Amino acid sequence: MTATRDSAPGDVPPTDASSAAAASGTVPASRAPEGDESGATALRSRHGLLASALLLVELVAGMQTYLLSSVMPLVAGDLDAQRYYGVLTAAPLVATFLTMPLGPWLLSRVQVSRLLLWLTAVSIGGGLLSALAPDAVVFVLGRVVSGAAAGALASVSLSAVVTVLPPRLRRLVLAGYNAMWVLTSIAGPAYAAWVASALSWRWALVLYLPLLVVARVVVARALRGEMEPTGAERPPVVAAVALAVGVAVVSALGLVTSGPVVVAVMGLVGTAVVLVTVRTLLPAGTLRLARGRPAALGLLGLLTFAYFGASNTMAIVVHDVLGAGSGAVAVVLGAAGLGWAVLGLLVSRFPAADDGPFVRRCTWGALALALGLATCAAAALLATSWVVVLVGWTLAGVGIGAVYLDTLNRVVDVPPEVDGVDVRAAATAAVLVEAVATALAAGLAAALLGLAVDRGDPGGPTAWVLGALAVVALIVVPAARRSRLPVPV
Repeated sequence: MTATRDSAPGDVPPTDASSAAAASGTVPASRAPEGDESGATALRSRHGLLASALLLVELVAGMQTYLLSSVMPLVAGDLDAQRYYGVLTAAPLVATFLTMPLGPWLLSRVQVSRLLLWLTAVSIGGGLLSALAPDAVVFVLGRVVSGAAAGALASVSLSAVVTVLPPRLRRLVLAGYNAMWVLTSIAGPAYAAWVASALSWRWALVLYLPLLVVARVVVARALRGEMEPTGAERPPVVAAVALAVGVAVVSALGLVTSGPVVVAVMGLVGTAVVLVTVRTLLPAGTLRLARGRPAALGLLGLLTFAYFGASNTMAIVVHDVLGAGSGAVAVVLGAAGLGWAVLGLLVSRFPAADDGPFVRRCTWGALALALGLATCAAAALLATSWVVVLVGWTLAGVGIGAVYLDTLNRVVDVPPEVDGVDVRAAATAAVLVEAVATALAAGLAAALLGLAVDRGDPGGPTAWVLGALAVVALIVVPAARRSRLPVPV
């Protein structure tokens, strides 16, 4: 449920279509003339088809997320690339940072249906290149190509939801994304384990692609004539490059052979570049957890840093550290995803909008996340059964599922008169925070675990990494208290 998917994370409240279109550099769709009954019926049918196709894209994107996490240890083993875990994990995220800001710029210059088909073709090409890769370098190149397409697609898909769909259908689609992730938490790991075992990880990377093509073609056809380009948008190229460079430095830690001092310096430099850059792109006070919306944004960053830092390495823990097979990897990843999805549905039914209930829910959710990560750390240190990791990681999924959606809503639901930040700017900040936290944590954790696996004694370092992420999860509690909403003046 990361910002690098084709859709926006969480439930972004509906906004006025024309103002949203202006913000993205596009103009809204033409509407059926008043009194034209057949035109209105056709428009409703077109919107319904678009909504269904967007949900199918979300389903495939979710399966893709679980697929890549599940097969990564198999890829590293086959290509003799355990040392490259950080690069294998973070390479597409680096490319995503380069192209995500370009999405609105591309929309302002290219008709959306044509752009969607172009980006889909690029994404398919990257997937095929990785599947046919003879070595780790070519595999990473394919992942970079796919990540570049995914970054732009994220902005394109979000713009389609916000700009084209009417408010009621828009809310149903955004709610349906959560339901899709219930399905993907089961179907994604099962598909990855079955195809990788019956055929190979290479086939697992490509067999689902026809379904993705069909869904994207349907979306493109439904968007034909919508969101006409205006040529008004200018991309933040410097910030995008700086973020990509910082994440790239962090992800390359596993390639360093000069000793721990050089590794530490590189890690600090890369992290500093990312934090300094993102500070200029977020509302003032976010990194220091200033009261109100900035603290809520910081809380979202802490949650995604702790969870996705571990999520992108959990397959390594189960497969390389504990020696379990691909079936065990699928079960562990699927159980946590299902826990998150189910809790997310419950939270959407019973939201904690007020300060008191929100802080209490964040407290027990953060404790569940931290306890789950600590359990996984103990399993790695003591070399226990993978079933212990299953219990711990499922608990972690339940923990973030209890907190994530309420936190995201708290970010975007603050009235603009409180701090001068409108809904679109808040949603953009939430996407950026989640993307940066995920990329930074995943790059660091995967690189450090890759070093440990390559040296043949991964238990201790893995426990330290997961333990550190558990500590980050605990910081969620004071951050939640600081996110109490100020009273408008």
